[in-house]
Formats: sequence, C-alpha cells, structure tokens
Amino acid sequence: MLEHGTVTHTDMFSYTMQGAKWINVKWLYEIIIAFLEKGLGPEAVLLLQSIVNVAIVWFLYRIIRLVSGTTSNILASVVSLIAFLAISEYRMAGRPEMVSHLLCTAYLFLLWRNPRFEWKLLLFFIPLQCLWANMHEGYPVGLVILATATAGSFISYLLNKEKQALLQTGRIAAVFVLSLLAVLCNPNGIVLWKQPFEIYRQVWANKYTTELYSYADVQYWTLQAKLHITVLLLVSAYWIMQLLAAIRQKNLKQFLSPVLAGYLLLIPLFAYLSLTANRNIPFAQIVLIPSLPIALSWLLTISRLRAIKLLNTIAEKAAVIAILIAALFYVAVVSNKWYTFTKSPNKYGIHVAMLNNPTGAADFIKQNNIKGTAFSDYFISSYLLWSNYPDFKSYIDLRDLDVFPAKFFDDYFSIYQQSSKFTELDKQYNFDYVVLSTSQLGSVQFNLYWGKDYNLVYVDPVASIFLKYTEANKPVNSNKQIQKIFTWPSPVEEAAWASGITKLLNPAVSYDEEDGELQGVYASRFYNQMKNYKLSLQLLHSSPQDNVSTLVALGQTYLQWASAVSSTVERKAKADTSQMYLEQAESTDPSEKGIYSAEGSLFALKGNYDKAAESVAKFLQYDQSNDYMYYLYGFSNRMLWKAGDEAKLPDVISAMKTSLKLNPMNGKASLYLAEAYLANADNDNARKYLKEAIESGNPWLPQEQQLLDVMKGRLGI
Repeated sequence: MLEHGTVTHTDMFSYTMQGAKWINVKWLYEIIIAFLEKGLGPEAVLLLQSIVNVAIVWFLYRIIRLVSGTTSNILASVVSLIAFLAISEYRMAGRPEMVSHLLCTAYLFLLWRNPRFEWKLLLFFIPLQCLWANMHEGYPVGLVILATATAGSFISYLLNKEKQALLQTGRIAAVFVLSLLAVLCNPNGIVLWKQPFEIYRQVWANKYTTELYSYADVQYWTLQAKLHITVLLLVSAYWIMQLLAAIRQKNLKQFLSPVLAGYLLLIPLFAYLSLTANRNIPFAQIVLIPSLPIALSWLLTISRLRAIKLLNTIAEKAAVIAILIAALFYVAVVSNKWYTFTKSPNKYGIHVAMLNNPTGAADFIKQNNIKGTAFSDYFISSYLLWSNYPDFKSYIDLRDLDVFPAKFFDDYFSIYQQSSKFTELDKQYNFDYVVLSTSQLGSVQFNLYWGKDYNLVYVDPVASIFLKYTEANKPVNSNKQIQKIFTWPSPVEEAAWASGITKLLNPAVSYDEEDGELQGVYASRFYNQMKNYKLSLQLLHSSPQDNVSTLVALGQTYLQWASAVSSTVERKAKADTSQMYLEQAESTDPSEKGIYSAEGSLFALKGNYDKAAESVAKFLQYDQSNDYMYYLYGFSNRMLWKAGDEAKLPDVISAMKTSLKLNPMNGKASLYLAEAYLANADNDNARKYLKEAIESGNPWLPQEQQLLDVMKGRLGI
C-alpha cells in the first residue's frame, strides 16, 4: 500500500488466491504498523501494544471513578485493574484488535463522562467510529455500544416521561445514525455495512482457529476464562440486587439514569459475546471491570466480613496495600512467573523470539536465492510474507476466511490425515520448494525426507526446508557445505531501544532457551518424526543428560523406536529403556507435561490401558489443546470398556468428541465414537460419526477396517 499509494482490494500475497476479492478492514492499522516497523523495527508492534495497555488502564480507572462516585476505593480499584490485565493479557500480544479494545474503553469513558448526552462530547463518536471502521473488523462493537446507549436512554425516558430524557435519547440516537453513516467513509464503501454479518458467518464456519472456542468447548475454560466468569457472576449479582432494591424502594426512576440503563444492557450483551468465542473475553471485561470495585465492596458488606478486625486494618492502609499488590503483580510479570502460572504462550520482554518465528529459514531462503512456488503451512507463512515478499508468496496464511474459502481450508487440513494429497497438490502447482513448521504435517515431511524428489537442505527448531531436485535448484542441492544435519538459528538483532526498555524494567531478564544448550532435544524431535532414531539419539548426546527435557526426549525416542520395530524382544527392550528415562524425568521435574504424554503412549503400547489413561489425564491437566491426547485417552478407555468395564463408555464418548472438536479430520476418533454411540443404542449419532469416519479418507489398520465393515452392515451404510 505504501509503495503503490492505494488500499489493497484483492489478494496479492498468496498464489492460490491471487486476485481474489479481499476486504481489508485493517488497512489503516497496517499502514501505521508499517511506518513504526520501518522506523523502530518489528519490536515497535509490542511497544504500541504497551502504550495501548496503559491507555486502556487509564480509561478504566477513570470510568471506575465515575461509576463508583464517592464510594471509590483505591484498593478495590487496583485489584480490579490487575484482574483486568490478568484476565485479558493473553489477547494483548501485538494483535490488531488492540485498536478495538482501546476504542471500546474510550466509548464507555465518553458515555460515563457525559451522562446527560450533551452534544459536545457525543460528537466525538462520529470520527472515532470512522477511524475504527478503517482500523479493525471489531468496529461493530462501537455501533452496538451506541445502539445500547440509545435503548437505555429510551428506557429511562419511558420510566420518567421527562422531556429532557427524550431529548437525550434523540441526541444519542442521532449520533448512532451519524456513526453508522461514518462507517461508509472507508475504501470498501457500503460493503462494511454487510461485513458484520460476514464476520458472524465466519465465526461459525471457522473450525480451525482455537481463539473461536465457545463456552461449550473444554478448551475455552482456561484460567483466564474461569476468572472472567467469576467477575461476570459477581458484577451481575451486584446489579441485579441493586435493581431489586430500587424496585422495592420504588426508586427505579431515579436509579435508572440513561447512561446506567444503557450500561446495564451492555453487561448481558457482552457476556454473551464472551461466551461465543474465547477471544471476546477482554471486551466483556472492559464492560465489567468498572463495576468490580463496588461489587467487591458490596460482597464484603453482605458477607459481614467488614466486621473482621483484619479487614478494618486493611481498609485503613488501602493505599499501601494497593501499591504492594501492584508491585507483586509487576514482579510476577517481568519474572515470567505469571505466564508460567497461567500456561500462557507469552513471555515478558519486547523481543522477537527466534524459537517462535522462522527467522533462520527466512534468512536461508534469502541468502541462497531460493525462489519459485513454495508450499508452506498455515502457521509459518505470515512471517515469511513479512520477511521475504514478493519473492515468497503463500499457499495459505493467517488471513483465514477473509481470503481463503472454507472448502480450501478443508482441503488443506485433510493433508494432515492423508499425506498423499500433498503429491496431488505438487502435480497441480509444481512446487519448487517446501518450507514447513517442524511441528506441522509430520507425515508430509517424512515422505519428503525419505523420497527421491526433494532434498532436506535446512532444519532448525522452528522450520524445515525441502528443495526439489530441479536444474534451477542444483547449486543449492549440490552445495553440501551449507547443508547441516541441524542448525541453531542466529539470534535476532534486537533494536537497542527495545532491549533498553526490557532491561530497565527487569535488569535480570534473559532468554536462556535461545542459547542452544538444548539443540539436541529440538533436533531429536524432528528426526523422531522422520523415524531416524539412531541419528536422533546421536544428536541428543550434545544436550545435558541431567536436564528434564533431554530425559523426556530420550524416553520419547526409545518409545517411538519401540513402536516401529517388528521384533517383540526388541520392542520390549526399547519400551523398557523409554520407561527408565521417563521415570528419571519425572523424578527430576514432575511438572513437565511431556512426561505424561509419552507415558500415556508407552503404557498403551504395553497394553496397560489403566496406566495409559491415568498418565494422559495428568497431561490434560496441563494442556487441553492436544487432539491426539484426547484421542489416546478415549482409546485407552475404549480398551478398558471392551475388556468389560462398562463405566468407561461415557469417557470414550466425551474424549473422542473433544478430540474431534480439536481436529475434525480425525477419522479414527469418528470411528470409535460411532462404535460407542452404537453400544449406547444411539443409532443416529452412530450413523453420523460412521459417515464422518468413512469420508475422512483415513488409512485403516486391519482391525479398524474390520470394525468399520461390521458397523456399516449393522447401521445399513
């Protein structure tokens, strides 16, 4: 956009959707970010997020003062603001939605700051709505806030029948209409009036993005989600009791001012929004937090805790205690204790993590002038676009259904179950090279590694590059000096200002995981996928042998090797060696979740399904995002059920359903779920999931094919 001086309307970043219509709502945000990146480096995105966070907290504090009035308590306010940061930080990681979070907070502030809805402050909404519609697709939230304020004002008028209340309703309604018109001031025109419905459609059509999990999905219920529901229930209870008290005292007219009526309508609306998708929780928190301090004070009053002497002392020293709580939260954040506690993928620091981004692969492609059509996975493409465009264009990327149709996504994710589909794609697109996240599409990487058409020229902890044997690629394919068994990427050159700010707030900050000490562990994970177990073990010798990660990697290597050998004696020997290393790992650090996923697979291999289920259950306490672990838990319980324990049947159904929610293409989970439903005399669900199993195209083991055939006969499919 900066180069051509025009807003993008068609896709230019992928070769699969080249020229397809693209409604790029975030165009203005992207331009701002581009200017910041050119001046300050990519770390500028996190700097902007930090500034936005401070602005949001400032707005929330001001709103708390306006909502609480004279009852405002500094300790309760600080606790509430920390609760907001604690609950919402998982979405505050340099995402474009920071704009929507900020403007949502600003809208609430402007409404509470102007309870009579005077024109002077109301007119700010019109340019703000125009700005929002050009910055992020969350702009409908602003219209919802204004529409709700209008409805609340009208309710207040119906109660009071005062002319002033009617005039207030007219003013806020006029601003809502003008703000709706302001949305049209964008490069996409009237399309943005329809876009909210398209976004709503995408939410229900998108089965691939974990941030869209609803309250019905077990993965929704993170620690942050549980804290969010606690705040929601407390604030809702407070306002319900206040409304009931106003009705009993026949004081509803005076109690329900226009701004309060609109605010109370927002609470259930945003509560619903937060329950439909995990990513929406911060929006609901922005609405709820201004009420949390008075709700906490109310809770103390009705529970009679105020009479306790300790609480009276706390109240007298509220300011000092508030400072101490804020300091403790600060230390927890900058020391990464908070992120560890919440199992967050985020870490403290304005820093480009080389173990989260394919920096080494991107550099290798540029340095060796690798060009042509690349096949890349969903997760890795965006960084490569930022780093290597226009030489690199994606097959698929994180723009999701904004660009790529649902059918395209289905076809892409089917490759995970049927690696042969990659061969069909290769014939269609004639790829010149393949660059993949080391953790993705393992069966495809296995086929490329052992096949004759591609050469593994680069692999590091994040990405692998397979170069096709062509004349154009011959200089790189024949250059053995640049091809290493495993590469540790060079540290990303960090902007001095970013490093300075990070160390200012925590002089002891370090990125020990990037020092290469565990290079052998990362290498073994890749070569285990390639089933090159001897090489994997050789590479593990470079890692510290008393480290829990090394011990787990040794256990996993022997476990996978045991699964691959045909000799019963050799399988038992390798499985026993695996168990030895995993037991050492558990005694070293029992909080390492990888121990329990490996033990679950190990005990299943040994036929000890009780212990397999027990180990997987431990793993699921740490991580609820792994579809295979739910499948293994369901399979272990299936084997116990088939052995005569009827009580395990509900566990089979629950685990397999969860596995399918995480990975709808897992045909084996569909097969065993159909079997369980049939045993439960639920033929409709059995037929539904059996059809899904058949349509998945999964390769079947002989015993699975036999089960499939028997069930097809019984269900008439």
